[in-house]
Amino acid sequence: MKKRELGHQLGLAACAVAALGLSTGCSFDGVSDEPFEPLDSQSSEIVGGEVAEASPWAVQVFDVRGTTGDFYQCTGSLVAPRWVLTAQHCIADEGETSAVRVGSNTYREGRRIAVDAVEVPSAKADIALLHLTENADGPFVQLAQATSVATGRDATAYGWGSEGTPLVMAPSLKKATLHIDGWYSDEELLATGVTGSGWSGDSGGPWFVDGRQVAVFSASNGQDGTNLHARLLGVDVARHRAWIDATIAGGPTVHPSGQVVLHDLSSFAGISQGFGIGRHNLPDTTIIGDNRASAIRVPAGLRVTVFIDHEFGREARVFTSDTDLVAAGFDNTISSLIVANASDPQLDVVTFYEHANFSGASVVYGVGSSLFYSTPWDQRASSVRVPSGFKLTIYDGLWRYSSASRVLTADANLAPHNFDDKTRSILIERL
Repeated sequence: MKKRELGHQLGLAACAVAALGLSTGCSFDGVSDEPFEPLDSQSSEIVGGEVAEASPWAVQVFDVRGTTGDFYQCTGSLVAPRWVLTAQHCIADEGETSAVRVGSNTYREGRRIAVDAVEVPSAKADIALLHLTENADGPFVQLAQATSVATGRDATAYGWGSEGTPLVMAPSLKKATLHIDGWYSDEELLATGVTGSGWSGDSGGPWFVDGRQVAVFSASNGQDGTNLHARLLGVDVARHRAWIDATIAGGPTVHPSGQVVLHDLSSFAGISQGFGIGRHNLPDTTIIGDNRASAIRVPAGLRVTVFIDHEFGREARVFTSDTDLVAAGFDNTISSLIVANASDPQLDVVTFYEHANFSGASVVYGVGSSLFYSTPWDQRASSVRVPSGFKLTIYDGLWRYSSASRVLTADANLAPHNFDDKTRSILIERL
């Protein structure tokens, strides 16, 4: 899952993404006509504000990009010896890992520690916990209680940044006063800069009220690098306090050996979620979320059928072993899946075969309409397996504009139906 795609998923007003991830052209009820910017760009600033006091709990979050090294991404806060709280859109992308620096206000200084696990409460919540490979020295921030309310209060925000020049980081941590005006959503606080305002790489940084972290900085509105009073979004810590406490207490997720596991990185790392035998939709309220998986682990003896649509529809793939979905050409597309024993009959998809008698190459589809036009399967199918309870209509053109079609409710060779190598579009329905 690319960071900018996550920006869209999180609803951070990424309507028209331009250079550096800035966005334009949206309006929001109750706020100005300027959009909230998904904070995935390569700059980092508290605009205005002042140099912060010594803050050894403050964390610099870096993407580690192969031979190019550490690339500054976000701010975070140390909440336990091995845990950093930050924004979800700050986590490593495909081909990257993460690392942090702790214990220094100075940019790119402090002790460097690698990240070996990422935990999130759901795909849509812009909050994440990074697990470190080694214990970090404290102190650790105090978090807002689950019952606390921060609206109507002034808060202090922290982050590394310049005075508005993208890609030029401030030499030292900065801070600014904000006013928390109210709620933007059921888990996001809406604030306005008072003495200064955050911008891109300040993402994931803490907002404090009375010495406790009340929010994780997520997005900005109306920030051009000069606006001290931009509108800001912060994910409410109180709403996620139970998840934070449980994650720190339980440690990184360990999936049961009998589960299929989806990962958001093709290296079988990053965010993951396990699934047992059964049928599973992937709305954004799940941990892995919709259209996000880039690798899949399949234990021996299991079969997983994955679909590009919710409710087990349209194009599908079947896996019986661990697979890098990027290499397989099916990354960031899974919206639902069915886990079954590998020995069970395949009753969830219609299977098309290249040759008669169900032989040769094959492709599978779930319910819904699909085109074979401009695919390797255009006018290629010679036989088809149709499970009980399905109705398949095949067309020699574009659905109802076709000159001929056939309806099948059972396995069939297509030559006797005078339809061998003629299928160009399909409609699959449940009876």
